[in-house]
Amino acid sequence: MRALDLGEADRVPLFEMHIPPKISSRILGRDEVFVGNTDLVHDLIARGYDIDRLNEKISDELVEVHARAGLDCIRVPGAYGKVGEIRREGDGIWVIDGKHYRYSADSLWDLDEPKSYDPDEVLSESHEMANSHFTDGAIFSILERIAKEVKGSSFLSFDADGSWGPIVSKPYLLLSVMGWVYTRPDVVEALIDVFTRQAIERGRTAIDLGADAILMCVDYGHSSGPWISPEMFRRFVKPALIRQVNAFNDKGAYAVLHSDGNIAKILPDVVDAGIDAYQGIDVMAGMDLKTVKEQYGKRTCLIGNVNPSIIEFGTKEQVCLEVSRCIRDGAREGGFILSASANVSINTNFENFKLMLDYAKKIGRYPLSLS
Repeated sequence: MRALDLGEADRVPLFEMHIPPKISSRILGRDEVFVGNTDLVHDLIARGYDIDRLNEKISDELVEVHARAGLDCIRVPGAYGKVGEIRREGDGIWVIDGKHYRYSADSLWDLDEPKSYDPDEVLSESHEMANSHFTDGAIFSILERIAKEVKGSSFLSFDADGSWGPIVSKPYLLLSVMGWVYTRPDVVEALIDVFTRQAIERGRTAIDLGADAILMCVDYGHSSGPWISPEMFRRFVKPALIRQVNAFNDKGAYAVLHSDGNIAKILPDVVDAGIDAYQGIDVMAGMDLKTVKEQYGKRTCLIGNVNPSIIEFGTKEQVCLEVSRCIRDGAREGGFILSASANVSINTNFENFKLMLDYAKKIGRYPLSLS
């Protein structure tokens, strides 16, 4: 909280978006873990494993993994709910209630997504949904359990975004929206409005149940720039982002934005929207932590920017140099939390991951003494 308030804590805090099962299993000293292990979880559900018991196991593992790793913040996932039909149909491919999905790392892809969208149908559906209630209370059971156990000793975040996240998670919808901002602005406005209403309702409920922050996972950019121009971002997306930030701040929580990609061109507007922190600072897409700190470090907390490829493939010396770079460029005068740039969702190198955290604790104590 001190870092999010742009101050210095006793040391640089540590956060990770998603710890993959191969690393979690090493942290816990077990061959099999539930956290982030989608195939295992769905296999168990398909065999009739009790959903409530499954969510309890995930809750307990999350707390234990973060405690043993020495991480200060827990990104709490939505809980599993009851489903009808569920079966495996290939490597990483599942059929859930008649729909096909592929899980890649911590992302869910709808394989039955239509390859084209009728803008008038999308507009009509958006208007129909606008005044509905969106939140299934069952998704908060992991958050409730973890909050009862560690609220106040670990910082808890929960995901909710409607400004862009639901769009970028559907590739063909994303392509449509990128054209509609010019040809059908009414559809884009209605779509983002209903997604934002959903996110605000979900986020407010999570805050009431113990979340300290709402993590808005948006991915505003790709490897070479934003998905839409700065002008279009200001017209369509920024107002929704402001609505969310204000709603979550008004409930007493922090509004943290996660974005992969190179978002340098729209970052002035992202920061101007009032976000409390920017997580990612995608080094592999060319985002430079030192530059971002110089330009925005007095206005928003920065979370990142360790290169995940170095965590996976680097030598021990390279890992230590990378951690040193991030603390030197990001942590001066506070307002910084160390994590991987984007995340390590597909990483397997436990030794380097542990070294990243241990070395950050060693050199990241205030007052900093880095040259």
